[in-house]
Amino acid sequence: MDFEELKNESPHENIKKNRLTLVFLFSIFFIPVFIAYSAYFTGWFSSATENRGTLLVDKSVLDIEDFEFIRPDGQAISGEEFETIYWWIMPINPEKCSLECIEINTYMLNQTYVGLGKESKRARQLLVLPKGSTINTKAFPVAYSPFTDIGVSPLGKTRSGLGKALPADYIYLVDPLGNIILRYDLAKTKDDAPNISKDLRTDIMRLLRYSRLG
Repeated sequence: MDFEELKNESPHENIKKNRLTLVFLFSIFFIPVFIAYSAYFTGWFSSATENRGTLLVDKSVLDIEDFEFIRPDGQAISGEEFETIYWWIMPINPEKCSLECIEINTYMLNQTYVGLGKESKRARQLLVLPKGSTINTKAFPVAYSPFTDIGVSPLGKTRSGLGKALPADYIYLVDPLGNIILRYDLAKTKDDAPNISKDLRTDIMRLLRYSRLG
């Protein structure tokens, strides 16, 4: 299927074929994501399926494009960059999470990411700090955002329509459509890290596995 017009067909027929092509391409991406949600959150494939993180209910689901994320080079991360893969977003308020706390959790998240093996290309991670922060993240992917006392400050006009801040000092899982769907507590000590890492990996691996079914 392509977008080239056929000389022997009318413009109306060509437009109709082009629209069908767009629907087909759209389905290639969205059907797997829909199946992943249905399978994971309704338990189609296992009555014992239970998410390890806190599932954010409909009225609490924020969109990643509700917020501004600026790279160290000053360039904004576009909404399109959050599409087609899953993301772990970790907004941290350094006034409440010490340098040691940040190091424990970035190390834990990085080890979880590495532990995905070949699946790691289907997920990314991002530490979010308040604008102006000078904390050394030791090459861990980082972006900066305006913060309120609660967490990441929303833009004036939000895609979700909720206009709410994203509470800091949690780890969030963002789906390929930009919805912030699951939340996890930070590790308070090194002893906490293995269990939280296991929960993160369990949830993301299930979602990645189910999303291949489309």
